[in-house]
Amino acid sequence: MWRTCVAAFCLAVAAPTLAAAQQGPAEFYAGKQVKMICSSDAGGGYDIYSRLFARHLAKHLPGKPLVIPLNMPGAAGVTAASYFANNAARNGTELLMVVQTAPMVQVTGKARFDLAAFHWIGNMGESANVFVASRASGIRSIEDVMTAELVVGSTSPNAIGGILPEVTNRILGTRFKIIHGYKSGEAIEIAMQRGEVSGRAGASWSAMKALRGSSLRSEEINVLLQAGNRKEPDLMDVPLLTDLARNDGERAALAFYSGMTSLARAIATTPDTPPDRVAALRGAFDLALADPDLQADAQKSNLELRPLPGHAVQALVERMVRIDRSVILP
Repeated sequence: MWRTCVAAFCLAVAAPTLAAAQQGPAEFYAGKQVKMICSSDAGGGYDIYSRLFARHLAKHLPGKPLVIPLNMPGAAGVTAASYFANNAARNGTELLMVVQTAPMVQVTGKARFDLAAFHWIGNMGESANVFVASRASGIRSIEDVMTAELVVGSTSPNAIGGILPEVTNRILGTRFKIIHGYKSGEAIEIAMQRGEVSGRAGASWSAMKALRGSSLRSEEINVLLQAGNRKEPDLMDVPLLTDLARNDGERAALAFYSGMTSLARAIATTPDTPPDRVAALRGAFDLALADPDLQADAQKSNLELRPLPGHAVQALVERMVRIDRSVILP
């Protein structure tokens, strides 16, 4: 009798889990809520892209669940990534737009997550991270920063705006003076307008254009340098960070930091999510990014889209987090 009762109890507890596992994606997602988590504050580039995706995802995801955008800022994206790895539901109902510095955090041993264990859904766009100086600073090129100090704002040493100027200082000998502690990129922009700082490094060029308008380059700032896998079409006269490498060792290090732009708008779901739901999410991502409604919505906000499918992002992340640590600055 005792064994029978225990068996019955275990079956009752396991039944909901077994039933969910047997459901197809359409049955599973019907009536559900899906969280679209952004790793940064509201109002910035990550936020506007994640909300754009959230508005159009349900239309293409089987079962058409309610998609809710949420913000989880903190520690330059580490807070959200750690939550995602350790506390989020592992069933495909939570998505995360990561901060692009997450691979570096993992490679340097400071992470409570393994990005290779995440299931990557896709990347909405790859945009160069730019180094800019206010016109008032008198700095017109990256060569000027080799001999004159440029004060730049940053949110934290682990943010892209703190990492990139530190990397160029240590590898190339630039003279960026980095002021950490700003709440967001928008706060740094305000500090530039007030004259508290004279520039910033690591700002997404596509986000800057969306938030500040296409005239910003000619009227307000000088673009000194861009970090990315390729030059932006409207910045062909601005050097890439890797162009400044003087030997193979410098080139490997600068290529790693430049490659982080490949995850600039990347979206993942949690480890252990069933394969059919991962496939459904990847399919929904591809359909949403090809949807004329999403593209028109993006155009209204001056947002550039350069989508990369989930399987390609998965392979990219796995390569980045398995890189030789000797390439990374301590």
